[in-house]
Amino acid sequence: MKNIIPIVLGVILLAANSAMAQKEARITLDLKGLQTGDSITLSWGTFNKPTSPLILQVAGKQEEQALRIPLNESRLIIIGLKGYAGGYELMASPDEDIRISGRVHKSKNGHRPTVEFPKISVTGAAWQVPYQNAITEYLLHLDSLTSGIGNDFHDVQKFIKRAKEEKNEQAIADMYQTMVGKEYIGRITGNYVELHEYYKTMILKHRQNFLAPLLMIRFSKNLDKNQRALYDAMSDEAKQSYYGREVKDVVYPPTMLGNIAPTVAVMTHEKGEKLLSFTHQSNRYLLLDFWASWCEPCLNEVPNLKRLYEKYHAKGLDIIGLSVDRNFEDWEETLKEMEEPWCNYIDIDKQAIMEYQVKYIPSIFIIDANGKIIAEKLRGKDLSDFIDKLFEEQ
Repeated sequence: MKNIIPIVLGVILLAANSAMAQKEARITLDLKGLQTGDSITLSWGTFNKPTSPLILQVAGKQEEQALRIPLNESRLIIIGLKGYAGGYELMASPDEDIRISGRVHKSKNGHRPTVEFPKISVTGAAWQVPYQNAITEYLLHLDSLTSGIGNDFHDVQKFIKRAKEEKNEQAIADMYQTMVGKEYIGRITGNYVELHEYYKTMILKHRQNFLAPLLMIRFSKNLDKNQRALYDAMSDEAKQSYYGREVKDVVYPPTMLGNIAPTVAVMTHEKGEKLLSFTHQSNRYLLLDFWASWCEPCLNEVPNLKRLYEKYHAKGLDIIGLSVDRNFEDWEETLKEMEEPWCNYIDIDKQAIMEYQVKYIPSIFIIDANGKIIAEKLRGKDLSDFIDKLFEEQ
């Protein structure tokens, strides 16, 4: 098919945003390299958080039209292509007339097609360059650290990769006890400390505006109460921004502790509705895991969950996975890959994440036999230690 000028067939917006917004950003797309039937997607830029997409359909040849996005404050928008991984990050603000032109490149390497935006020109977006500069600066610093380790410890990393493929954890543990292994661990630890200091410097550099909390969300793998000092150092303007409010919900989180776990309607594999109610459950403890197929920290937590399930299921621990995916097929495909032995459902209408006040994922709740929430927002070692203690005490 020949390249076409993208045109709007239909836009699906969040009703709440449409009703409340008093301002808007106008975005005109002139992207070549598309075919009839391709669907460009516009989604709010979030990281490990459920979001409702804006969908821009592209088909046939027609005149360009400006896409009007209800917008009261600066927000990150991800431009992508339906069915493809990858996307372009656009920083849009109210009352802006933004034009995005260039060419998209589609490829089908791997199990999922990918789209790239290698040569894109953006005009009319005041915060686009400052945002891109901050991202580039951080990623270049990160790359300099990781490439240095790769050059100096190539053989060590190659050995670890091969041992992991062979599932030989003992070989890795033994290697870490050697002189070169200890040097490798020391280098990683030093790089982590250096990167964290650089991260703090970057946040404080932008503390007067919304970029500070946005970059915290963008780059912090463990955004939690330990980063309150960075949040507290921001200006009032930054704290009151959309991303400032998001960070506050994490570093000063609302709590569900002590509440009875809400009953919610979810969807099964057969696409039927099921009510999940946890009062007077037969298990001593239930671990409720909110996750998504696109959330890397969620998938990284699965081995820990499997270990806990294997160790304590017979003693009264059960797990329920609750996906916040919007695509049913992505959810099922990931489940096949993960081979989880517990029940999984999907929160299609997002009732569950609202009832449980889920802001970021993974989000894990521990529920006792009476349906009371006794722990929340635990991951990794903190989660393991809490479960271990529960069963040690009884």
